[in-house]
Amino acid sequence: MGVFASFLVLSLLSFSASFSCGEMQPKIGVCYGELGNNLPTPSASIQLIQKLNGKRVKIYGTNPTILKSIQGTDLQISIMVPNNLIPDISTNQTLADQWVQTNVVPFYPESKIRYLLVGNEILSNPPNTTWFKLVPAMRKIRSSVKKFGLHKIKVGTPLAMDALESSFPPSNGTFRPDVREKVIRPMLHFLNRTKSFFFVDVYTYFAWVSQPLQINLDYALLQPTNITYTDPVSGLTYTNLLDQMLDALVFRHEATRVPGHSPLPRRNGLAQRRRPGPARS
Repeated sequence: MGVFASFLVLSLLSFSASFSCGEMQPKIGVCYGELGNNLPTPSASIQLIQKLNGKRVKIYGTNPTILKSIQGTDLQISIMVPNNLIPDISTNQTLADQWVQTNVVPFYPESKIRYLLVGNEILSNPPNTTWFKLVPAMRKIRSSVKKFGLHKIKVGTPLAMDALESSFPPSNGTFRPDVREKVIRPMLHFLNRTKSFFFVDVYTYFAWVSQPLQINLDYALLQPTNITYTDPVSGLTYTNLLDQMLDALVFRHEATRVPGHSPLPRRNGLAQRRRPGPARS
């Protein structure tokens, strides 16, 4: 159990952000992976997550044992459509209906399924046609969710930071040209229309390990230091790498100009920054 506890703490340190015009409450969550040896049972895992005051859980599939173990708790859970099903679901509403009926309906609302994620970091895979089937699959799954009356479940998809071509300085954040117009823009329109969330997996470790001599470790770990970085264009001053990475997405999200869709409710640490003029709120 000690090994698992250490792994779980590391998972807590990983960051999954959701940007949206909808309500967002600050709750710590856990990414519950199932790859490994000598893992505790789902019920033991859920008990540990509760002991650590976790409030949200993301699983990389729809393991029914995990979903049953969460029943009766206050944990909100995100479940996932496997990457390999995206091409077929994108063109087949019946298949989408069957997937939701099999993997969601039997467990809801006893298991507090809050987010239904279509795929995992699809745009990080080598170029393939699945990229362009992602948003159509999200639409099909959303239609299924509505059909079965699961109105509190939001449909989205998690992206990695490599969806950006550039992230430094944050004001120069730029979505990759190979996905900008054909994937990202229609995705943002979908999220705006359905009042859903833009999910992104942000790992300061990967940024630090690629440039350990340029990035201070304490700055990457969000430790209190006197180290800051000031964006030469925006004038924003950052006190940790997480805020800096998130703002690269915020700036690009705002520049995409999807009407009515705010990138996030300004609760990602902006209060820690200093910028000339009125504060962002």
